[in-house]
Amino acid sequence: MATTSTPLFTLLSESEQGYNRDEVDQFMARARHAYDSGRGMALSEIREASFSMGPGGYNPAEVDAALDRLEDAFAGAERDRYIEQYGEDAWFELLHERSQPLRRRMERGAGERFREPSHAGGIGYRKDEVDQLCQQLEQYLDGENPMSVDEIRTITFTSATGSSAYDEAQVDAFLDKMTEIMASVG
Repeated sequence: MATTSTPLFTLLSESEQGYNRDEVDQFMARARHAYDSGRGMALSEIREASFSMGPGGYNPAEVDAALDRLEDAFAGAERDRYIEQYGEDAWFELLHERSQPLRRRMERGAGERFREPSHAGGIGYRKDEVDQLCQQLEQYLDGENPMSVDEIRTITFTSATGSSAYDEAQVDAFLDKMTEIMASVG
């Protein structure tokens, strides 16, 4: 007789769209094995995880929140292993080194931090909103502006076109790197 395992997350009704249960369960099992074995998992792999949508399935908000917690757990484990091996000062030096390319981008002038959308009339993020966030992040790195990693994970920008927009992919890649640093601080 087959046993039914308890779902990891809330299952939606067949009239609602949710994440594919098998895909989520497989990813979470891989993540648990990686964590328990101590080998870790690339933070980008967690951040880029995606699952098919369909009738029923897992509640996407719950799964997304779990992925954020998972990223934090792996970042914390990486930090702890590094500190144990090399010391806390070396960890902060490593974070400082990782932040330098991001700092150089943030230090660029308003409207110059990222490229514009590559095709004419292309849609991107409003430059002034992204520039404002960059100023806040620069202050965060200087220890002058407490921010949480969830503020970066959940940020949304207004769409813009042409010369008043930054390329979404480039901004998103920058924010991914910033998220990694912030999650590693703990």
